[in-house]
Amino acid sequence: MPERVLEIHALSPLLFRDGRPFSAADGTETAARSLNLPLPSTVAGFVRTQVGLAEGKGFSQEQLQNLHGLQVCGPLLARGDEVLLPAPRDAVVYGGADGSPQVMKLTPFSPPDGAGCDLPDGLLPLQVTQDVKPESGYNFWPAHEMERWLLGETVIPQKISGLPTETRVHVGMDHEKGKAQEGQLFSVAYRPLEMGKNPQTYQPASLRVRLSLPNGQTPAPIGHLGGERRPVAVEVKPSLSDYWFDCPEAIKKRFAELGKGARVRLVLATPALFEQGWKPGWVEKSGTGELHLPRGLARVRLRLVSAAVGRREPVSGWNLRQNQPKRVRWMAPAGSVYFFEVEDGNPADLLESWLRPVSDSEQDRKDGFGLALWGVW
Repeated sequence: MPERVLEIHALSPLLFRDGRPFSAADGTETAARSLNLPLPSTVAGFVRTQVGLAEGKGFSQEQLQNLHGLQVCGPLLARGDEVLLPAPRDAVVYGGADGSPQVMKLTPFSPPDGAGCDLPDGLLPLQVTQDVKPESGYNFWPAHEMERWLLGETVIPQKISGLPTETRVHVGMDHEKGKAQEGQLFSVAYRPLEMGKNPQTYQPASLRVRLSLPNGQTPAPIGHLGGERRPVAVEVKPSLSDYWFDCPEAIKKRFAELGKGARVRLVLATPALFEQGWKPGWVEKSGTGELHLPRGLARVRLRLVSAAVGRREPVSGWNLRQNQPKRVRWMAPAGSVYFFEVEDGNPADLLESWLRPVSDSEQDRKDGFGLALWGVW
C-alpha cells in the first residue's frame, strides 16, 4: 500500500490533557492543562477512527482489530510548510556575554582517574563545558537545523517555543437556580494550531502523520481530536517527500562512509516506550538477526555509550475494545538522545528506521511511539 501524509488542521483550539485528575472533588486539580502536542496514541486513534468512518463498515470487534493494526507514524508539528522537531536534549542553549544565544553541545566523556559517577555500568556521563543557565523557549527546531545538528555541526537554533496556550476560565452553574455555584471556578488551557505573536508574524500550524492507505482510500475529512471532542479537518497531501522529513542526502552520504567503531546517536522525534523505562530493550538484541526488532537494528550491533534523557512522562488512555482505562506507563520523552558505538554491521542500515518508530513493543511502534532520527557524534 502506498504511504501518504495526512495533515490535521484545527477548527478550534485543541485540548490534549496531561492526565492529572480534573474534577470538582476535593484534592483534584481545578485547572486542566494541555500537553505541547498530542501523544502518538491519541493521534493514531483519531486517524484510525477517520479511516473506519470512511470505510463505513461500523466498529465491530473485527473491524477494531483491523484498524488497530494500521501503523501511524507521528505526529510531527508543522509551521506552514516547515516541519518542526523537538529540541535535542544534548543541546543546551544559553545567553552569551553579549546576550546572543549560544549552544553547548553535550558529549560523552571518560571521568579522570579518581573520579566517578553513579550511572549504570558501562555508561559515560555527558560533559558540561560551560557553567551557564539554560535559556527557555527553544523547544522546537526546524528540520534543516536538526539536519546540521545530526551531522555534528554547530547550530544556533531559532527560538520556537511551540504552540501557544489559550486559557479560558469557567464557572460551575447551578442549573436549578440559574446562578454560578460558589467556589466552582476552573480553567482549561487549550492549544490553538497557530504560531506568531501578532498578525504580521502569524503562521498556521498543523499536525502531520505518515501511514499506508489502500489505493484510493481517503479518511473522513472532518473529525474530533483530543479532549472535549474539538473539531479538526483532515487533508491527504498529494506527495510524500514534500510534506515529510525524509532522510537528507547529506546524512545518507555520511553514514555510507561509516564502518565498525562509528559513533552514532539516536534522537527521539516522538516519545518512546521501552521495556526498561528510559533504555531501549533492543540494545542487547541489536545485530543478532532477531525478528520483530525495529527496522535495521537486527543487522547492526550497537553498544550504548551514554544518553541524555528527559524526565519520564506518563501515558494512559481508554481501551475501546475492552471498555476500560489503560494502565499508566512511562515514556522516554521526545528529544531524548542516545549515544551508540557500532560494534558490527553497516551503520547505513540504521537509516531504515529514519522517522520510523523504535519502541520495543510492535503495537507501540504501530501507534507511532519513538520516531527515530539518526546522526553522528
